[in-house]
Amino acid sequence: MTRTRPHLTAALSLTLALGLSACGGDESSLDGVNADAPVDMTTDDAAAGATDGATATDGTADDAGSAGDQAASTDTAAAADDVTAAALAAISTAEDAVGGTAYEIDDQDGDGTWEVEVAVGDRSHEVTVSADGAQVVGTPEEDGLDADDAAALEAAQATLVGAIETAVDEVGGVLDGASLDEEDGSHRFEVELDRTGGDDDDITVVVDAATGEVVASDA
Repeated sequence: MTRTRPHLTAALSLTLALGLSACGGDESSLDGVNADAPVDMTTDDAAAGATDGATATDGTADDAGSAGDQAASTDTAAAADDVTAAALAAISTAEDAVGGTAYEIDDQDGDGTWEVEVAVGDRSHEVTVSADGAQVVGTPEEDGLDADDAAALEAAQATLVGAIETAVDEVGGVLDGASLDEEDGSHRFEVELDRTGGDDDDITVVVDAATGEVVASDA
């Protein structure tokens, strides 16, 4: 007859009880947890959105600044073109008024009008033209044509208008004045331009009167 030892039976019972308790604890620790539930990313998403928003704002500010610079540059160029167009119109108006060839133009700083020298035969007429170049202001003043100017006009193949257009195309700027001159036996147009970038220094562009090409510039 087999007899069960009391202390062995008690030990086995205790071990079984501890095992079940451990399993029950693991199950209870997972109670209330849904494996399929979405993870709450609200805080992280908000932070990411704020970063993206800041980046977008910075990009918009940069774009606005760039657009402003481009607009300012365009406005400056347009102003320079307007002044040049007015000067060329003034030359045409003066030549038509007295029937001659213009060889000098000067910007009058006081009232914005243009003073144009026009050769007619052996006479020179000083014609004042409105700022927009459209009409003669007052009565042209007549005087004898200087011998050097007469010689330069006879030698010149290029025109005052052509020289101005060439100079502006070459270096840009706003027309201040231009004249036909002679230096060391060479005839040339000297075109004075104001810089458009805020610099007060003038630019002098020398255009050959015979070829119409730029031969010197201090730009």
